[in-house]
Amino acid sequence: MCRACRRQIRHIPSRKELREKVRKALENSEKVLVAVSGGLDSLAALGLALRICDEVVALTVDTGALHPEAWRRIILARRMSGIEWEIIGDQKPFLKLFEERLTRAESPCGPCSRMITRRYERRARELGVDAIVTGHELPHGTSPVVPKDPPVIRAMCGMTENERREIVEEEFGLTVDKISGYTSNCIVLPFALKLFYMKYGYSFEAPRLAAMVRYGYISREDMEQIMTPPTLSDLKELLRECEEWIPESLKQMLQKVINKISNSDLGRENGD
Repeated sequence: MCRACRRQIRHIPSRKELREKVRKALENSEKVLVAVSGGLDSLAALGLALRICDEVVALTVDTGALHPEAWRRIILARRMSGIEWEIIGDQKPFLKLFEERLTRAESPCGPCSRMITRRYERRARELGVDAIVTGHELPHGTSPVVPKDPPVIRAMCGMTENERREIVEEEFGLTVDKISGYTSNCIVLPFALKLFYMKYGYSFEAPRLAAMVRYGYISREDMEQIMTPPTLSDLKELLRECEEWIPESLKQMLQKVINKISNSDLGRENGD
């Protein structure tokens, strides 16, 4: 366990304390780069940065797995904000990662997040921004600011889901629905959650969700509901929604997952 995590266990800062630290960090950053995926948290982080910082640049990394609704929200937020907004088209390494992880029934989230992080950190240094802003809601140890160069402000630390939704609606006039009851942007996540649950019998999101319970973001009941894996019907419907918009290779990957689940006992039990 790292030093930051040990501090977090000994002292869980209040939401008020975290929000104040986020506000001060943003006020001390004249120019920021906001990583935007089109989901609720990143859009709320963008809205908060627009309220506080003098100069805001947005960056979206195209992994090939963003839901068409996420792209619609990105387009509308870009239009509403009028800020400089860069999109990095870099699907190939992400699609390779998704295939490897889905084949092994393992979580793609950690390595995917690190790949995205490397891209926006490199661009942030090129732009010379004072800080990077993300939509993460859990702190680094007890601080919402990760000490990097440039520092990373986890802008949603201390914010409840309702507060995040209010920011997105007020700044961009948008409402954000969840995909398969959980994520609001990534198509691959529900499929990975289902395969992992079939292999291990629990959700790979459990540690993060448990931390959210400790911080008071969600209740234990909410956590149990969120950790319930999507049904086969959910996944079929999700693929139907996205098949015209996603890369053909990803479409084939997800169809293979559906076929695998359909042929399993658990898939037949949970798939109507």
